Amino acid sequence: MNDLIILDIFWDRQLVKDKSGKEFEIFRGKDYDYDWVNLGHGYSKNKDCIYYFLNTCFEKYLNKIDIDSFSVIEANEAENTIYFKDKNAVYLESYMCGSTILPEASPNNFRIIDIDNGYSTSGESDYWYDTKLPYPLSKMTPINECYQRVENTIYYGHTLQMTCDVNTFEQVHPKVDTLFKDKDHIYFKNNIVEGANPATFQFLEECIGADAPYYLDCDIHFYAKDDKQTYFVNKPFGIKIIKTKDLENFRFEVINEIGYGRDSKYRYEKGKRKKIN
Repeated sequence: MNDLIILDIFWDRQLVKDKSGKEFEIFRGKDYDYDWVNLGHGYSKNKDCIYYFLNTCFEKYLNKIDIDSFSVIEANEAENTIYFKDKNAVYLESYMCGSTILPEASPNNFRIIDIDNGYSTSGESDYWYDTKLPYPLSKMTPINECYQRVENTIYYGHTLQMTCDVNTFEQVHPKVDTLFKDKDHIYFKNNIVEGANPATFQFLEECIGADAPYYLDCDIHFYAKDDKQTYFVNKPFGIKIIKTKDLENFRFEVINEIGYGRDSKYRYEKGKRKKIN
């Protein structure tokens, strides 16, 4: 092995050349790094560390992990969600939470219910990714990806309890999953939109309808109004009240693939007022 020249290094093998000039591969765990174990899905371990390809991972938990018993439970590589366990705990690596330990989960009774949506269970505790849920999953009904109903309670993001009228709680428009209403209020995520009137609130058809033209961020940026005020809605991040004195003439237009709210005096780009020349 000492006489070999390394030509290239991969996470699980090396391309080498011997003295005669012959090139061939040698394999980690078999031909070198003899304590190295391939866990699958790009993960591996040796007596000191856990690796994802060539990089170490779970560094902050190494003092808690029993490396000898550390193994993969199940993986969804498309969603970058992988569950692990050792003799003491359950671990998760996911785009939703990074590397973490599931609180109070036991490797002896842990079970994945729906890996695509991050649902799992252990004993009397149910989980959404790394979050321990305040209710049993068996009582939860998803409203959409953002909201859940559990008996007579609405949750946002699985854990934030809404103060709303459950029986009239509904999505304002199918294209905007973060905006809901009940008989009393408009809600963006888990917050009341102060002053918004749920009885008259509506999106401008010109920016959200089936025949709406293309404009930059047309899948997340929208304009709306009610009988009192107008709004710019950024679906992932927030809702902004636009202070117009010309509510009746407020409309939507596209110029050079930029979407604007518009009244008789001003254009509004992402809710920011610009005087019309």
